[in-house]
Amino acid sequence: MKCVDKTGQEIYSKIAGYDSVLPSANPLKEDAVVKLASATKLITSIALLQCVERGLILLDDPLSKILPELAEQEILTDVSGSDFTFAKRKNEFTSRHLLSHTSGLGYPFLHPLLAKRAATRGDQKPSLIVTDRYSMPFVFEPGEGWLYGCSLDWAGIVVRRLNNDITLEDYFVDNIWKKVGLSAPFPRFNIATHPEYDARKMHLAHRTSDDGTLEHMDSWILDNEKDQAGGEGLSCTTADYVAVLADLISDSPKLLDPSTIDLMFSPQLVPKSPSIDMVFQLRLAWDTVSGPIAAEDVNHGLGGLLCVGAVPEIGQPGNTLAWGGACNVVWWINRDVGVAGWFATQQTPFGNAVVTKLVNAWKKDFWAKFRAKG
Repeated sequence: MKCVDKTGQEIYSKIAGYDSVLPSANPLKEDAVVKLASATKLITSIALLQCVERGLILLDDPLSKILPELAEQEILTDVSGSDFTFAKRKNEFTSRHLLSHTSGLGYPFLHPLLAKRAATRGDQKPSLIVTDRYSMPFVFEPGEGWLYGCSLDWAGIVVRRLNNDITLEDYFVDNIWKKVGLSAPFPRFNIATHPEYDARKMHLAHRTSDDGTLEHMDSWILDNEKDQAGGEGLSCTTADYVAVLADLISDSPKLLDPSTIDLMFSPQLVPKSPSIDMVFQLRLAWDTVSGPIAAEDVNHGLGGLLCVGAVPEIGQPGNTLAWGGACNVVWWINRDVGVAGWFATQQTPFGNAVVTKLVNAWKKDFWAKFRAKG
């Protein structure tokens, strides 16, 4: 758990090891490498916004020519047995839609029609190639709903194609990690091919539902050996990620212009709209990163969930941008007061009661101490 101010100075830090069932578990070190899972999405969001800043694309430009794999995809409206019903799509999809999860693209495990489609098709071992894995129909018109899904995986493809088919890893090294002052070894995809990173990884554990104990897991989930997914694939250290968070609250950010960061913190969903209702239908995907927030205080920015209202129970102020990842990592940024926070463990399932309780306790403790210092 770590918090920094706009100068990048550490203002709160705690480190603890697993309550592991293995007595031989090694002490946790601060240079441990963690799997980001969906916390990768913030890095990809910054990369796509950099492309917008450089004039390679406009935020509301249609993406069909850049992503022809999706150009003819229709809207899936029903699945009955092996029969699929589709409707012609009328709206173009844009970078804004990808960054705000309003594209109409989802994950099969989070949408019933996509889940039925995958089951009917026998998609038990999806392709590791991003464009194949996420070649799927839309489930609503772009801009007319909200659904957490593969939008940022496609955003990563956009970044690659706008930059001469560069790999995401190479793009991030030159345009993200070096810009915030990092040096090798840099955050990586597929860390099995990077021994200096692989040796420092924090192993994954699974919290059982029976008695809440942790069981060691041998697998390093989401480590794609064939492709680089902008929605889930990165691994890094705490210092690596916190450097990005600190830059976004800096008075002189290096990654994006202040006006672009303003856009990241601008609500993209119409208040009290069906889109907001759809956000709340998937509260399980973000409850751990938001805290116990009221329905009228939630929106989405360009890069994360936007908690527009305060969360009094944990002392969290309004206008806090936040998200996390399946291995139970959480990040948040509040530009109004110039602080950002990072929490990381490596366990499944995401948002289990123990982790959620700990994240909320951390935030409550931090905000109380932060305000006490004036």
